[in-house]
Amino acid sequence: MSDADLQCISPIGDRCGEAATWSSSEQALYWCDVNRFLIHRMGADGGVKSWFFKEPVTALSLTDTEGELLVALGSRLILWRADTNERRDQGFHLKSWPKVRLNDGRAAPNGDFWVGSMANNVGPRGEMVEAERGLGELFRVRRGAPTTTHKSKLGISNTVCWSPDERTFYFGDTQENMIWAYDYDSDTGEIQNERPFFSGYERGAPDGSTVDSAGCLWNCRFGGSCVVRVTPEGRIDRVLELPVRNVTTCAFGGTDFRTLFITTASILTDESDQLAGSLFTLDTTTPGLDGFKAHV
Repeated sequence: MSDADLQCISPIGDRCGEAATWSSSEQALYWCDVNRFLIHRMGADGGVKSWFFKEPVTALSLTDTEGELLVALGSRLILWRADTNERRDQGFHLKSWPKVRLNDGRAAPNGDFWVGSMANNVGPRGEMVEAERGLGELFRVRRGAPTTTHKSKLGISNTVCWSPDERTFYFGDTQENMIWAYDYDSDTGEIQNERPFFSGYERGAPDGSTVDSAGCLWNCRFGGSCVVRVTPEGRIDRVLELPVRNVTTCAFGGTDFRTLFITTASILTDESDQLAGSLFTLDTTTPGLDGFKAHV
């Protein structure tokens, strides 16, 4: 595996591509553009279809209902179907919207949905606006139970993923250049024993991440033009170079989960960043893991 295996498969020009989510049953990739309020879907033929929403779209998850996705908008969670475009309110609403918005989120091994928030930096037309620091929180959304808050005073919540043995939870704050590790109990869904896992890396800041079957975390670096593969011990294993500045999130997919899909952003760039906002793929030797499904 080398950086030469990297391909730009869709120069779609996302302002802020995010939330890469692979559907094994459909053999399709879903992802979003936060600032254009879009969800994209790429099927096996490589064609892309997009749907418009009335707020920023920030995170996606498969659910235990076939064909239905859990969607994090700026203000709330909804349930959405691509085949009918049906949209239903899930029930979780962010009380501090529009000063604060939801950001990265993913389903846990037990079906809970973990999602973070941040000061809202997206205006009503998708424009970038100034935002305060320290307004973000980390939430756990569980079917039939009150939503719980597990961390506060965050800058930009990012990186929500679990180790292959489901015993470690990873979560980060972009503004702090920090990814933490926690002990995770899949029976109770609780996290504890917060500790630094990967921090202070000089290339950009941590955005979204995923984990492969060897337990290594692939962290996208916003402003750093790369994805960093980090071992379970927190050491850098390799650095994947990308021809764009802002690398946002990634997920494994394909028939054997050896394809890493990588989203990027064109915000905070200039015309010299010609492929900014494109969707990239990398063929990997170590396969990734299928995503968990939300039970919400």
